Amino acid sequence: MTKQLKLSALVAALLVSASAFAAKPGYTVDQTTDAVSRNNYGECWHTTYFDKAKDGLVECGDREAAKPVAPVVQAPKAAPVSVKEHVTLSAKVLFNFDKATLRADAKNELDPLVAKLKAHAGQGVLNGVEIDGYTDFLGSDKYNNALSQKRADAVKEYFVNAGVPAEKVTAVGKGKADAKMTDECKSKFPKYAKNKKQNAEIKACIEPDRRVDVVIDAVKVTTQQ
Repeated sequence: MTKQLKLSALVAALLVSASAFAAKPGYTVDQTTDAVSRNNYGECWHTTYFDKAKDGLVECGDREAAKPVAPVVQAPKAAPVSVKEHVTLSAKVLFNFDKATLRADAKNELDPLVAKLKAHAGQGVLNGVEIDGYTDFLGSDKYNNALSQKRADAVKEYFVNAGVPAEKVTAVGKGKADAKMTDECKSKFPKYAKNKKQNAEIKACIEPDRRVDVVIDAVKVTTQQ
């Protein structure tokens, strides 16, 4: 009976010791406190199986403490912003005087815009494009409104035939609604209505009013600060 008790105690001690070693392999452990045993100099006791690469403990100075991981800073989210680009095209370049049929060399002005619009559409950032036709102040409102609409329609047709999505393009005739040169040119040539020379001169003076404005509405991706 006594031998059995001693054997049981020995097995229990071995199990406790094995458990301690398993918890802190490579070190001699105090079975009562589960702490690493130290010598008189405060140094941890190593076993013959100690491997610093695998068994090192920070508390024994055999391994560096893990450095805190810096928080991951996420980049600011991109915010879509709608931007409108205004391009003014001279009606003199696009059309003959008092006409609404595009000149052959109008493609030199329109093709770069077509390329930009198709690129925007392909990227899914084209909200739309508005083509506004304008005339000078000469002539009646009815006539100028009709002429400016026909010119805007001609540019729209060119864009659509070149591959710009039709549903993205609108054409508006605005007649002489924004004839900015009227007052200045009238003051320069007050007798234009009765003088052929002044009539020709005032037509040249108000040429900037005869135009087509292209307003491109596209999404530009920016970064929030």
